[in-house]
Amino acid sequence: MKNPPKPRTCLKFMGLLFSCSLFFNLVFPLLAQNSSPLPWHRFFENSEPPTEPQGNPGDGGSRGDDICPIAPNNLAVLKVWNIRPTLTWSGEITKLEIRELDSRTNLWNQRISDNNKVPSLSSDELKLYQITVETDLQPGQTYKWYFSDKPDGEYDEYLPVEFTIMTDRERESIAQELQQLEQELTAQNITGDGAKLRRADYFASQNLWLDFWQEVLSVESPSEDLKALLTSTIGELCE
Repeated sequence: MKNPPKPRTCLKFMGLLFSCSLFFNLVFPLLAQNSSPLPWHRFFENSEPPTEPQGNPGDGGSRGDDICPIAPNNLAVLKVWNIRPTLTWSGEITKLEIRELDSRTNLWNQRISDNNKVPSLSSDELKLYQITVETDLQPGQTYKWYFSDKPDGEYDEYLPVEFTIMTDRERESIAQELQQLEQELTAQNITGDGAKLRRADYFASQNLWLDFWQEVLSVESPSEDLKALLTSTIGELCE
């Protein structure tokens, strides 16, 4: 697994992908007449990367260079609204597992197959995967995501990725704003992929990146511009 991007890489990433509002009007023409430019330039703006990578990649062998956790990731401990979060990564792994922080108890695990690939973006060059945790996680709790690229599914204990479920109060506040957004979408007759992109934009504005990737990769008919944007984003994250 590659080391987490350095802060200047994140700044380069922000400038490269999220500073041009005209570009978003090009990428999302179905939204341009009904919404302001999508503010995805906030990516990592309010997240402070840890001074050192989580875990200790210098010990215990290598996972290879092709596994890259996207959401959650090693830049910071990301918050999540959905109590059944969707995990997003690139690279081939055999198995993953969710544990509570400071616990070795397995809360949920899953073998990974080609069925977990994101068909709209996966290619010979990019192997992009998503999976939704199939058990309710507890608000306010921090969890660790372990993954393995070994045939026997053995985990490297020093390479988990952490994320935190929002508290009940935080989740309720988001739920109310999402309900208001749904009312606005209904009034503007925005449905389907357009509605998904507006929800993705909302999650981005709240720095809820697991929820963002869940929405934006659920778009059924992404434009070539959107595909290019997301592919470039993943490339920068995993550089």
